[in-house]
Amino acid sequence: MKDLLMVDAVDEAHVVDELVTRYRQGHVYMFLGPVLIAMNPYKLLRQPNGDSIYARNMIDAFQGKELHLCEPHPFALAENAYTSLMRFGLDQSLLITGESGSGKTETSKHVMRYLTTISTRSRAKSAVIANRRMSVAQRKEADDMTSHVTDVLWGSNPVLEAFGNAQTIRNNNSSRFGKYIVLQMNRVGQVIGGYIDNYLLERSRVIRQAEGERNFHAFYQLMTGATTAEREAWQLPDSVEEFDVLGNEDATIDGVDDAENYRNVRENMTAVGITDDEQHDIFRQLAAILWLGNVQFEQTTDEAHNPRAAIETPEAREALAKAAGLMGIDKDKLEALLTFRIVNIYKEDQKVLFDARQAKKVCDSIMRSLYEKIFDWIVARINKNVTCKKRDISNSIGILDIYGFEIFEVNAFEQLCINYVNEKLQQLFISQTLESEQEGYRREGLSWQNIKFFNNQVVCDLIEDPKQHGIFPLLDEQCAIARLSDLELIERYNSEHSRNPHYVASRVRGPNFGIVHYAGKVEYDVTLFFDANVDTFFNDLQDGMEHSSNAFVREVFLDKRTKQQKLKRPPSTSQQFRTQVADLLEKLDGCNPHYIRCIKPNEKKQPLAISKELVAEQVRYLGLVENLSVRRQGFCYSQPYAPFIKRYSFLSASTWPNPVAHSSRKAAVDLLTTAGLGVRDPDNKNELIPFQEDSDTLGCFCLGRNKIFLRHPQALSALEILREERIPAIVNIIENAWRRYKNRIALRAFSAASTQLFTAYGAVWKNCQDRRKRVPGAANKEHVAKIYANWDAVSTKLLNVNNSRLVKSLKQEEELNSVLFMQSFVQARTQRREFLTLKKAQIVFSKRFRGLKARKQLANDMWRSCKVALLGVRTEFERYLGKKKRRRDSLDRTYHGDYIGVNKFPAYASIIQAHTEGRGAKAGCGRGQKEKLLFLGTVEKVNERWAHQTRVLMISESRVFNLKADKIQQPKERRVFELARLTGLAMSTQPDNYLIFRVKGEIDLMVQVSQKTEVVQALRARIEKAYGRELPVEFSDELDFYAAKGKQLKVKFAFERSMKDSEWSKVDRHTMLVKVGII
Repeated sequence: MKDLLMVDAVDEAHVVDELVTRYRQGHVYMFLGPVLIAMNPYKLLRQPNGDSIYARNMIDAFQGKELHLCEPHPFALAENAYTSLMRFGLDQSLLITGESGSGKTETSKHVMRYLTTISTRSRAKSAVIANRRMSVAQRKEADDMTSHVTDVLWGSNPVLEAFGNAQTIRNNNSSRFGKYIVLQMNRVGQVIGGYIDNYLLERSRVIRQAEGERNFHAFYQLMTGATTAEREAWQLPDSVEEFDVLGNEDATIDGVDDAENYRNVRENMTAVGITDDEQHDIFRQLAAILWLGNVQFEQTTDEAHNPRAAIETPEAREALAKAAGLMGIDKDKLEALLTFRIVNIYKEDQKVLFDARQAKKVCDSIMRSLYEKIFDWIVARINKNVTCKKRDISNSIGILDIYGFEIFEVNAFEQLCINYVNEKLQQLFISQTLESEQEGYRREGLSWQNIKFFNNQVVCDLIEDPKQHGIFPLLDEQCAIARLSDLELIERYNSEHSRNPHYVASRVRGPNFGIVHYAGKVEYDVTLFFDANVDTFFNDLQDGMEHSSNAFVREVFLDKRTKQQKLKRPPSTSQQFRTQVADLLEKLDGCNPHYIRCIKPNEKKQPLAISKELVAEQVRYLGLVENLSVRRQGFCYSQPYAPFIKRYSFLSASTWPNPVAHSSRKAAVDLLTTAGLGVRDPDNKNELIPFQEDSDTLGCFCLGRNKIFLRHPQALSALEILREERIPAIVNIIENAWRRYKNRIALRAFSAASTQLFTAYGAVWKNCQDRRKRVPGAANKEHVAKIYANWDAVSTKLLNVNNSRLVKSLKQEEELNSVLFMQSFVQARTQRREFLTLKKAQIVFSKRFRGLKARKQLANDMWRSCKVALLGVRTEFERYLGKKKRRRDSLDRTYHGDYIGVNKFPAYASIIQAHTEGRGAKAGCGRGQKEKLLFLGTVEKVNERWAHQTRVLMISESRVFNLKADKIQQPKERRVFELARLTGLAMSTQPDNYLIFRVKGEIDLMVQVSQKTEVVQALRARIEKAYGRELPVEFSDELDFYAAKGKQLKVKFAFERSMKDSEWSKVDRHTMLVKVGII
């Protein structure tokens, strides 16, 4: 059995038994639907032929295979993610989770190796059309980039492990930081770039480690692998025990050669782009950190008997001198930074002495900050060497390798942060697999039996929610008010969360409290919470580092903050970490997830040994049983109807190229029920199982309200196989259509060229004939030069000018013209003069006679219309509107008045009638008399916040109505004012559509209406007729807008030649800018 979906009963006992049985048989991987369960074997597993199960031949075996056909393996899940990326064009993520020591880091290496390997061969199996668009140079560039990025990312693994991993009680190579590796792909699926995000490096490990643990690997590699010359340069002793921060008894790890790893790390640092000089600087600063750890302080007093720290022992002073020399800082200067600080009080600098405890904290802060800066610098350098152009990136695959859940005898601030991020990842898993999937089935109307599960959001809220006075917010609050008492912090925690079932108060008075996590109860010690949450790296220390004589130290401590930012309180460690976690979850939520759930089989790190109780505990808190229940009832694939049809439409004649169904739901059913479409029977390859709705076969599908669901992965695989088989034929159809299109374009170009050629030839030939006939203007030198220049340009471009029939023909015409002109000059000139005189007189007489005759037959009103047209008399508004540029599409527009249809929607007439009956006889309309509609149309009304709101503008013979019509048949009054109160209109000189109504005693009304010319003309005509006055129109590119009582705003208009329309923008809350282009 390779998939837990096939287990006999859905309960914890059967799941655990199956996992234990497979593990004892040497099978450390197992599927749970699309989720991979990986159990750490603590040894390298091999194939029957002796090769590793991660060898190159295994990559070949998994490449191109569907998930349901694969054996459980990290390569299978990586192939599924890559296939989904190429198939659907969506970003993918691989989330590798589990407790510390469960094998997450090694699994992430296997996944990344598989992805980087198959991406170099992606063109052999995908995107044939996209590849054809790439030139040879582009392909070579993509291949070189893929090879470079692969080398850098692979080289980054041992480098980051050296500086970010350490031995813990549970894991010899435990990640003490989180990383999210993103592989960026081009359109043919090649890795062309990437980046690494790192989270919460365990800085405190530089200072202290628990019993049985080591500092970061890089220190031990440096001490055992440095050459004699390097030891002299970095002043390193021969023994690890010389340094306090490396004085743990367990200085070595069984089976690990730190010296060999040092040489390997140096080689890989070169591979990722770190030069030899930069490597020298990095290890030089590691030596400085080691010597700083040997600086011890003694408590003394100054002249005023105030306590102060002093470095008095010869060993401590020697360590200080060596650290200062390695860091490029004067020894006395470094001693001053460690023993006192300068504080500005009332604009005067005051010297504040440190006692021995404070001085040690400052020294520890320098060590932590320097190591963290080095680590961040290495990550930034790796990212710099794998960056690519954004326009080349098509999609990406992210690989999350983050520290696992930790429970130690003493759990500090770092363990709380680590367990918090694991809680958030568990919550993401719940929301994406258990919660959202069940909700999706119910929302789509499918029959579903609800499955209960533990939602750990309550634990996340306990830790992070400020409204509930969570653990982190309360800690930040205590740090902000400088109340650094551990017992006071515990008392606050107990008082706020004593009733929370997931908070456990300590039974004895002390600095401890417990949290019931999804993975179990963990008791935390708050003794060092304040030190870990608030860094004591003062501005004096930052200034001292920036003035170091060592260029590398200055670079890593370069402060890019502004003066204002430096004055603010820096965010606490918990605040920074929560922000990072939120960013990470946002990235993961935007990707299609693939989960690998790692399980730790035993606590002693013994190969192929397994503890059933330990496995059962992890199965329980990972929610595998609940996930199994959902997968058993659920579907392997769901997709909205439209995208489903878009992807598979050409598999059926009923959906492509001319679809028969009018709805995508019906089209999906027609597609799946097409004859000859089905799933191959696994027992009989010649048999085809047809797709059937709500059946028990492999071809089962269900129809939701908006989505189609396939129950079995074999059904999706069958559709994809048929699609791949059909694509070449579709490609041929498209290519043939493209060739025909290109031929039509070429034919049109040839036809256009032929037309252009003969047009130019005809113009010259006709000119020759006209000059021969003495046509007026034919011999104009500018005209002749122009048509000959056009002929020369066209003929030179399209003809052989030395041997062309057309060229010779025109040459003969010109020669004939010259002969005829010289022979008949005098006679032709005399006769032509007489002929033209008579012809001109005849034309003038004929025109006048016909015009007089036609006008006598016209009626008087038609005669007046003709007179207006002949004289070019325009309407009153057109003359007045000469101050405003017109839009091209409005020059010949017909005025309709009603643009909505008042006859279709009687509610508009009812609004006018209601106001007419209540108004009485005004402006020429008696009570009950039906008013005429002057204008009715949709506009955009501008409010005092510059928001543009869709409204209906209605103008009757007595009033202006601003109506809200979310439903066009049900208008609602928003504002009404009488025409008698209208004092003027305002508009810009540009071809925009904004119009402002000035209303006496009220605020202005500003609208954007495309029929502004019609509205203005109608208002001016009505007011002149009804009230005997002229309605003024203001034209200006800077208009006042009285949007509210006592609130005057500005509307500015500007011409922007590069624009093809108008657009508005908010300058500030008092000003709006409208840019108008060529319209």
